[in-house]
Amino acid sequence: MIYLTIHCELPNERITMNLDGLTMSVLARELNESLQSGQIQKLYQVDKHSLLFKVRNANQDVNLMITVGANPAVYICNPIQDLPKEPSSLCMFLRKHIEGSRITSVEQINGDRILCIHIDKLEMDGSITSTSIYIELMGKYSNCIFVQNDMILESIIHVSPLMNRERSVGPKMAYELPPNSNRVSLLDFNEEEILNILTSFGSGTVTNTIRSVFNGFGKSLLDYVLTLSNLDGTEELKALSDDATQQLSVALENLKEKLLNAYQLYIYKNENGKKIYMPFPIETDYTLIETYPTISQAIEQSIAATGSIHTADKELERIIANAIKKEELRHKKIKDELDDTKKMETYKLYGDLLMINSHIQAHYQSSIDVQNLLSESAETITIPLKPELNIVENGQWYYKLYTKLKNRIISGQYQLDQSTIKLEYYRTILYSLSLATTRESLEEIRHECMDAGIIKKSKKPLSYKLGKSNYIHLEIPEGDLYIGRNNQQNEYLTHRFARPNDLWFHTQDIQGSHLILRTNNEPDDMLISQVAKYAAYFSKARHSSKVPVDYTYIKNIKKPPKSPLGFVIFNTHQTMIVEPEKPPMYEE
Repeated sequence: MIYLTIHCELPNERITMNLDGLTMSVLARELNESLQSGQIQKLYQVDKHSLLFKVRNANQDVNLMITVGANPAVYICNPIQDLPKEPSSLCMFLRKHIEGSRITSVEQINGDRILCIHIDKLEMDGSITSTSIYIELMGKYSNCIFVQNDMILESIIHVSPLMNRERSVGPKMAYELPPNSNRVSLLDFNEEEILNILTSFGSGTVTNTIRSVFNGFGKSLLDYVLTLSNLDGTEELKALSDDATQQLSVALENLKEKLLNAYQLYIYKNENGKKIYMPFPIETDYTLIETYPTISQAIEQSIAATGSIHTADKELERIIANAIKKEELRHKKIKDELDDTKKMETYKLYGDLLMINSHIQAHYQSSIDVQNLLSESAETITIPLKPELNIVENGQWYYKLYTKLKNRIISGQYQLDQSTIKLEYYRTILYSLSLATTRESLEEIRHECMDAGIIKKSKKPLSYKLGKSNYIHLEIPEGDLYIGRNNQQNEYLTHRFARPNDLWFHTQDIQGSHLILRTNNEPDDMLISQVAKYAAYFSKARHSSKVPVDYTYIKNIKKPPKSPLGFVIFNTHQTMIVEPEKPPMYEE
């Protein structure tokens, strides 16, 4: 048997979820329904602390993600396109022992935040190898541990006695469950048994009794039980009447039944703005802000929002974002230097006036007051001086400053324009990552980054030809739509694929896709308006209400020499303000 044990505690930060052990029981059942009888066909190490299991079950592909990094979690996820091409040594080791195994069941251990996935592997000689994989997601002590015959085979994180005095984790060590996992599960007992446990083992307050006897009680579920029991939790258990104790056991039984029938996740917000996670709906004054059909979907969204799993595409996103930040600083520096050129005429005036007054002896003075004889008002001007220079030398110094700034205007403006183009180009690359749904699209963006100097060039060529099917092609009653997912595809569609009388669409001054409309007849205003909405959808302004979209014929579009990929200019165009709309025939 292979036991995949998951001790899950999601950190309470930003939008990450803090799920208790009882809520994890719902997740365990969810995973069991999705994974039971499935075969592990492939295993990937997505990043240093994350594993992805590709499971084939009932003719469907199921992706199980386990991460023990910054935001520990286990969940069913959507396919990840940009997986590492070269497996790590750990990944190769795990593939040897795990791939080809069948998942027999998923269960929770003792009601704690521990999930156990049992896996069998049929060997070549007909024998079955029993292996256990324990994954403990316990905050900073999270880990993923592979065990055979109760001995640790390998783990994602090796834990030495210096790291944790209570428990070491490493190859050839005996595996033991984490400390404090010896409490019982509420789900294992009926009402009568729950009552007996309370009366036999209960001590201290009601709250302390529940938490010391049963695993997995978070505040929200504890409050739910106390409300049903008409208790506040501070009462001494031994001081309760028989009726009150009976009522408490009924409330605990009620919670158990609720959990056994739960399958969703409900997120409420209390009066203080704190989020409360419940596996079933409750009657409360709190505001219901979100309902997820599965707990996995809630976890996946949380993980995606934090970016805590460093997939290759996330790493590429980070690199591009850093390149944008660097160019923004350079852009500001150039702009600040150009702003200094506003002093240029002042420096020339100072130089002229000092030369006019060259007869004045002002050596070792920090400034001089002179009449502005070049002005009709002839106002008095105070000119700062370099004390070590005489009047003529100061005048010559100001002339040099003037000439320097004059030259800077020409070169600086060119640099500023180039920086503006580069900045916009980098931003289009970053946007294109949001549209990349295939490995091919991601590879195109990566190679584009190489060409742009954002990342180091690789001698390995693309394994396919650009522009054959990588862009989006949608058929509409009036003709065809072609949409680029990235700058390379935009370049191909606009400058190589499109015909002169095709219509070209793009959001005005907003990162977005090039959209080509090809029809047999002249498109009417209604069609143009509809396609403009689609163009707005395939842009960074997808979630805005009013988006300006430019459109013109391909024959009006030109590409300036040496301009970046996807860059165009046009002399004539029209603009339409639309609300973004997803094409009904398009599937993400």
